[in-house]
Amino acid sequence: MKKKLKFPAVTIEKIPSIIFYFLMLVFYIIMEKCSSQTSSSKEFFLIFDHPLPKSALAGFFSSISMIIHIFWVVFYRKIGFYTSIALFSFRVIKITKGLLQFHPTGLPALSITLIGILSVLLIYIRNERFLKAQERHRLELEEFTNSIIDAFSVCIDGKDSYTNGHSLRVAQYTRMLAIKLGESEDVAQKFYNIALLHDIGKIGIPDDILNKPGKLTDEEYDIVKTHPYRGFEILKRVKSEQNLINGAKCHHERFDGKGYPARLTGEKIPWVARIISVADAFDAMSSTRPYRKKQPMNYIIQEFKNCSGGQFDPTVVKAFLDLYEEGKFDNLVTE
Repeated sequence: MKKKLKFPAVTIEKIPSIIFYFLMLVFYIIMEKCSSQTSSSKEFFLIFDHPLPKSALAGFFSSISMIIHIFWVVFYRKIGFYTSIALFSFRVIKITKGLLQFHPTGLPALSITLIGILSVLLIYIRNERFLKAQERHRLELEEFTNSIIDAFSVCIDGKDSYTNGHSLRVAQYTRMLAIKLGESEDVAQKFYNIALLHDIGKIGIPDDILNKPGKLTDEEYDIVKTHPYRGFEILKRVKSEQNLINGAKCHHERFDGKGYPARLTGEKIPWVARIISVADAFDAMSSTRPYRKKQPMNYIIQEFKNCSGGQFDPTVVKAFLDLYEEGKFDNLVTE
């Protein structure tokens, strides 16, 4: 079975890079033409009243061409390398044809071209090795970060015996919703990690309140409601990922402004928090709690429909309902 060739997807972000690539190609062709014309010229030109042969400019134009080759290989990687090799090959063929027609002046040009090919090859190999090592380091760091976040989520859920596995399930639902809403796999994975830590503030809530089997008093509920701010206080030290703070601090905000802690409304609530809010509510309703049994799916669906535009962002609710219609929750296993 033949494998189909895969070409990189062209996105709006890549268009300036593609345009610049072709502009460099045009500039390269101009430099090569100038080098070819001046190399055999017998004319002179003046620089500060000193006559110089135009043939001396051939080296200048060739040097610019070489810089363009290096630029392609470093910044455009494989495409740049293949372009350089193709252009060098064309030059070798052209010079070889001249040598076959007894033009010995082509020998220096051939030597320079072969050195150019070797130089570009070495730069490409070194550049690829460096970038691959950098990518390996990034993946190792990402894996380490994900492991730490996962370990924290286990600690968070272990704090509350009634919601064991809650953070993991909310994270899974958040990723499903993010992808359904058109986010990339990378963004969906980030949202997954953020959702894993959305309840980290519960670490600061007393165990006797979190694990109370009966209904909470108003005072106890007010203490529980401090966990988004406590989560913010913990995660604000993570400067590299602002959305970690948003997920922890804002997942109990309501679309209509009646949530907590800041009573944010509509799109003032961070996007990731609006997604986590739906995922969090779904897991709460579909799981057994000390004060009630898990709710049937038809009840949950109706609740989301009733609360769309009130407690929840209508766009996120629609994505959830679409996932439900697609059967994504048919084999749901909760406690």
